Amino acid sequence: MRAALFAAAAVPFCFAGCAEQLPPPVREPEYDLEYTVSLPDLTPGFEVSPLIYGEFLEHIPGCIYGTIWAELLEDRKFYYAPGEEGLSPWTVFGKVAAAEGGCSGSDLAASLSDGAGISQQVTLREGRLNGSFYAGGEGTLTVKIADREQTFPLEGPFSKYTFSAEIAEGGEHTVSFTHTGGGMLLDSVSLMPSDNFCGMRRDTLDAMKALGGTIYRWPGGNFVSGYCWKDGIGDRDLRPSRRNEAWFADSGDLEEDRRRMAEAYSFYDLIEPNDMGTDEFLAMCGYIGAEPYMAVNTGSGSVEDAADLVEYCNGDAESEYGSLRAENGHALPYSIRYWCVGNEMQGDWQIGHVQIGEYVLRHNAFAEAMKAVDDDIFLTGCGDNASLWSDGMLASCAEHLDLIGEHLYAVNDPEKSNSSHMVSITGNFDLRLKNHRKLLEKYPEASHVRIAFDEYAFGWSAQATMRDALGIAAALNLFIENADIVAMANYSDAVFSASREDAPAALYADEGGCSFSPVGLVLQSYAQYMQKYALTAFIRQTDRDTALDYQATISEDGKTVSLAIVNPSERTIAVRMQDERNTIETSVSIAGDAEEAIGDIGADAAGCTVENAPDTALIRPQSVHILVIRIG
Repeated sequence: MRAALFAAAAVPFCFAGCAEQLPPPVREPEYDLEYTVSLPDLTPGFEVSPLIYGEFLEHIPGCIYGTIWAELLEDRKFYYAPGEEGLSPWTVFGKVAAAEGGCSGSDLAASLSDGAGISQQVTLREGRLNGSFYAGGEGTLTVKIADREQTFPLEGPFSKYTFSAEIAEGGEHTVSFTHTGGGMLLDSVSLMPSDNFCGMRRDTLDAMKALGGTIYRWPGGNFVSGYCWKDGIGDRDLRPSRRNEAWFADSGDLEEDRRRMAEAYSFYDLIEPNDMGTDEFLAMCGYIGAEPYMAVNTGSGSVEDAADLVEYCNGDAESEYGSLRAENGHALPYSIRYWCVGNEMQGDWQIGHVQIGEYVLRHNAFAEAMKAVDDDIFLTGCGDNASLWSDGMLASCAEHLDLIGEHLYAVNDPEKSNSSHMVSITGNFDLRLKNHRKLLEKYPEASHVRIAFDEYAFGWSAQATMRDALGIAAALNLFIENADIVAMANYSDAVFSASREDAPAALYADEGGCSFSPVGLVLQSYAQYMQKYALTAFIRQTDRDTALDYQATISEDGKTVSLAIVNPSERTIAVRMQDERNTIETSVSIAGDAEEAIGDIGADAAGCTVENAPDTALIRPQSVHILVIRIG
């Protein structure tokens, strides 16, 4: 008997973005058109999976390090020789050399002679910082942050030292390590805000918690096809740095490395320090109240590594890898239910890509090994029903699949109208939904396999705008309408650096804090307000040019209907209930300049208002609304 797919998916929501509560309007509002909403049949449709309100995270430039991860120092384990021109973020003074024998795996150590040191420019906030380093040798080491100094007598062999500093004024500051005395080695330096949670920024985690994403896919993405999870467990200071193989494969040419580094947003865009690994990701999910969705490497990875990861996460403390997890501070199993077997293996851009005839054998071998460790897990396979790839997967892997993954990055054409922009994503989704239904008819043995749209967004050309929010809301409406076959969706990506002008994030972070994009506000509002079951509703549109996109849901007790309305037009539309016994309890509005991302850093409520008990809901131009309706 196949277990219920969503039995453990209930996730508590925390809502903070739409924080402005407005009283009912006291004057007669102005509008261009008036439409009525009818609810002809309150019989619930298919159950809507809560996992469609999910998010995606990948170790990709601007997503993890500097946004979620709290570390302030770059190349803290010395992947490159300190001071290496164009590669190392460290400035050196005196006699400094790279040395073998560091404590962090394959990385180097910094060898400092008398009077020598290294320094780095760092943007700091006001408040307390905690730091540490490993050092061995003779003499003393002085740590200076801004105008604060601390000196440490060295005690011979490699030892870990800790320090702290209070920063009175935020801004650009120099962090330096200076040696006095005989020779010494320095390695695995670290500097973080003292309020970090397991190495992560609390302000970012709090914003992610408010976002309300129900499930997070991690660590990729293309990244996972070159990632070894065993590099990312245990003492973070002792984990090795690796090249991010998906985007920074080793050419053996330092000049090429310098060219690539000059184009990067930060050092950790190309070099993976393995600081945020499996345990940290799962701590993040616990903090924000989200279900973890773990991807395994079927590109360069082995069947054994995938099975070992399942045992590390879900095995008891007496198993080989469960005991290792316990040694790392987590005696109880994490009990992860959702697993992604590989990423986009249909593509020749993917590490380890092979043709479908060979890959189906690989998928089945991975699935069998993972299920042998824990038979209760649910597996998503790599799909692409825009090609023949999903046909092969369903034909050969039906017994080794619960979900099939589809990825979609819609064309982002600024010349298109708002309606056309919406259709560029919903039309593509609709095609894939229809293709999936045809495949289920073709392969009855795969009738249980539902879709996970576990990467989707508008294409990588700009930050998320209100125009994008219209399209994402329409996509969510489509997922709800097709609740019988859509089991999961993960917006790509949950958070990005605000300096990335081409990344369509739900949240943006910089040194000052986090903000919601319009897409983030939409995702948050749907997760908060939409109900458990799909429902049919009608809005009689007397002007087709308004082109409203809408979808209703109904609560389990049948007393509450939530109606999501997307208005891509330039018109303000008044919406009233046809049956006056049904009343609008709450109207949630997300609106702003269609061409711009809205919400300044630190002002996470920008662009979203909540109105209580309006007689008439005003659907503003270029906006997304959710009406919560009490059934009379």
